[in-house]
Amino acid sequence: MKLNVLNAENINSKEYWDDRFSSDHKKSWRANAGENQTKIFAYEIVKRLKMNTGFQGTILDFGCALGDAIPIYKKHYPKARFIGIDFSTAAIDICIQKFGDIATFMARDVDSIPSVDVIIMSNVLEHLPNDKAVVEKLLSKCKDLYIAVPYDEQQPLHEEHVNSYNRNTFDYLNADKDVYLCRGYTAKQILTSYIYIELKNIIRPLFNVPLYKGGLYRQILYHIKSQQGISARN
Repeated sequence: MKLNVLNAENINSKEYWDDRFSSDHKKSWRANAGENQTKIFAYEIVKRLKMNTGFQGTILDFGCALGDAIPIYKKHYPKARFIGIDFSTAAIDICIQKFGDIATFMARDVDSIPSVDVIIMSNVLEHLPNDKAVVEKLLSKCKDLYIAVPYDEQQPLHEEHVNSYNRNTFDYLNADKDVYLCRGYTAKQILTSYIYIELKNIIRPLFNVPLYKGGLYRQILYHIKSQQGISARN
């Protein structure tokens, strides 16, 4: 099952992410090692992709942030073509400056992405309240969809996250899945999360609330074959 904890204060607006990607304040993407996090996530994902190194199709990175996964994917699939998509225009402007020579970057939402062979969505879906609709739309645009998200994250979720996922979340789509240790968070982030969790757990029994057992240390990668995407491209 998927836990949906959406509330009226969901902060994941375009304005919020434009600011995080383009600014230098203490909550900005770069100040919080976002570029390095993207790279580490990508290293783990690419080990689990079910394509051979000679793959010559088009790979789309949906929610590409500042594009730092693209060079890692390209190193493993040198003959593939790459597209990076993000709804943040600020992010895409930076992507073009950094990696415009190896990929095409577009500021678009899920309703206007091109049809491709493979879509990879790394640590994006947990931010989206309409997650199932997004997955269905992506499946209509590709043959293979890979989704990486935090595994079995429990309340209190990260402040930007509105969903949590487990092994059964996409069983209705016959998804393959792989759970693995996550190296995408810095030691400081994990330690801060752990301290917060343990402090909360001290008082939870006083309010008859179950102890929190989640954390920022595991990921799950889903691989979903798209019958609709295959049919549309044949």
